[in-house]
Amino acid sequence: MELAQILLGCLETQLQAPHPWPVPEDRVMLRAGEQVIPLASTSTDECCTGLGYVRIAGIQGVRDVTDRMAASGCFMAERLLTLELGVYRCIPTPAAGAIVTAEQWSEAALKLDADWQAMEAAVCCAFDDPDSLRIGPVAVGLYEPIGPDANCIGGKTTVNIVMEACC
Repeated sequence: MELAQILLGCLETQLQAPHPWPVPEDRVMLRAGEQVIPLASTSTDECCTGLGYVRIAGIQGVRDVTDRMAASGCFMAERLLTLELGVYRCIPTPAAGAIVTAEQWSEAALKLDADWQAMEAAVCCAFDDPDSLRIGPVAVGLYEPIGPDANCIGGKTTVNIVMEACC
């Protein structure tokens, strides 16, 4: 969880000014579960307030059972941690009786691009010194757009980190 918290701190920083569309600090958080689904209530909506998150997407062994190193007991020493980070925004909403304009869609696309750049910068910030974190290689996965779904649109990416297991 320490690596997720480090990445979260960097994402929170990157989603603040000078980001052109900052996400409130209290809306950048760790999330748990198989997926992140923005919440809505009668008084607030996570998409429209903005939501930045980091979650543990998976932890798996690095070595295959056919690997000779695994036979010597080294299977216990390494894990591949996958963290997911993402940002949700409110989809453009037109006035009653209208449709979303080209300018509104362009602004939404620019927000998502700025969020992707913030996620990239957060990864660089969090893992710029892997030796001090005692981790192995770090690889960024695929960036994927999210939505539109209901009133939400956004994007997410993953980071794969080879780390030591606590056996």
